[in-house]
Amino acid sequence: MTSTPAVILNVNDDVASRYVTSRVLGLAGFRVMEAASGREALALADEHTDLAILDVRLPDISGLEVCRLLKTAPRTHNVLVLHLSAQAVGPGDRALGLEHGADGYLVAPVDPEELVAQVHALLRLRKAEREVRALSQEVEHQRRLLEMAISSAADPIVLYDGAGRMVFANPALYTARGSHAVHAPGLTPAELLAKDASLEPYLRLVEDALRTGQVQRGSVCLSSDRGPRYFDFVISPAAGPDGQVQAVMTSLRDVTEQRSAEEFREQFIGMLGHDLRNPLNALSMSAQQLQRRGGLDERQANLTGRILTSAERMDRMIRQLLDFARARLGGGIPVTRAPCDVFDVVRRSVEELRASHPGRLVQLEVLGDGRGAWDADRLEQALGNLLGNALKYSPPDSPVTVHAEGGPEGAVVRVHNLGAPIPAEELPHVFSAWRRGRKSRPDGGSAGGLGLGLYITSQIVRGHGGDLEVASSAPGGTTFTVRLPR
Repeated sequence: MTSTPAVILNVNDDVASRYVTSRVLGLAGFRVMEAASGREALALADEHTDLAILDVRLPDISGLEVCRLLKTAPRTHNVLVLHLSAQAVGPGDRALGLEHGADGYLVAPVDPEELVAQVHALLRLRKAEREVRALSQEVEHQRRLLEMAISSAADPIVLYDGAGRMVFANPALYTARGSHAVHAPGLTPAELLAKDASLEPYLRLVEDALRTGQVQRGSVCLSSDRGPRYFDFVISPAAGPDGQVQAVMTSLRDVTEQRSAEEFREQFIGMLGHDLRNPLNALSMSAQQLQRRGGLDERQANLTGRILTSAERMDRMIRQLLDFARARLGGGIPVTRAPCDVFDVVRRSVEELRASHPGRLVQLEVLGDGRGAWDADRLEQALGNLLGNALKYSPPDSPVTVHAEGGPEGAVVRVHNLGAPIPAEELPHVFSAWRRGRKSRPDGGSAGGLGLGLYITSQIVRGHGGDLEVASSAPGGTTFTVRLPR
């Protein structure tokens, strides 16, 4: 595609000079218009004119004034001006011409090649200016779009520069805090902290993000017109080509209602589990006394046994509820370390499982040294949960394998079954609270219980500083792996 030739306005009252200049420019491929006076030049020039070659000495208006008028008129302010004069040739004349807005100044007579080269140079300048102007307009457009998007975001967003000064906060931040909002453009973290001491944990992480260039996450409680509000936040630094942090963006999410609901539920569960203990203990003791006294007929003995079985199941559920409440409200399930042999713990758990499920095959392998400092009761509880799940979710004629190994760094216990694999969409949530398997049971039913077993197991392992992992596939079955550091 052929580009449109540049339009050049040649202004000179000397016919011969004007002709020569127009001829040179025409042969160079430019489209040339001619004017013999300043007024004629002003009448011909428009937004399509790329460059005016302007004599300084014109019969009606000074070329300097024509240049000024061209540069100030809305239609022609982008026209480039090249002064070409055979009379105003001194340094002062050139300086005056450039001060009036000219983009170049040549003294006539000028070599044709130099003239064409100078015109090309000025046109390249104009092209570059247009590209910069278009780029600036696009950048400004993108900036406005970004500002609109951030401003309309439902969650609070705050921007800081590389020095930590606040640059921008969207309306959602001020809405969330109302009259308690202290953020204002230009304030440093120290100035914000002086206005609101409750920002200290948040601002400390902002400074960490600026210093390290790493994403920071946390929670903070801030005052507002609606009382204390809890926010989860993510602080995301942006680094430049040199690796230095140039900006930081914080996004916050109000979790007050969610947190209040969780705290109420967990406190309620803790109180409920505690208060259920007394009547349940009385029920169990009464049933046990009836059994010990004897003299019960078959029906009475069956009913008493059913009461004890149900009471034991309820006791396990209450213990889970209490452990859950401790984990959520107290920062984890407490463990009391003491010298013990994890192999003994595993053997007891396996023996209990074999006794309660005489028809199932439970294989045990131990290797190495199982001695260490752990909470034996808690580990037995955790292994009981894993073994119970392995039986629930595997065919009755398939084995459950337990492998325990002790090494210099710690102990590893693996519980494996050949049941249907855990669905891929459930794997990331296996150790979450209130999760119960639905699709993996051999009978296709739902597991009984509260869905807290694996959550509590993970908390017990975490309390020992260990890790709990799961791997599940159709050909390999399901394996839960417990790693306990010494």
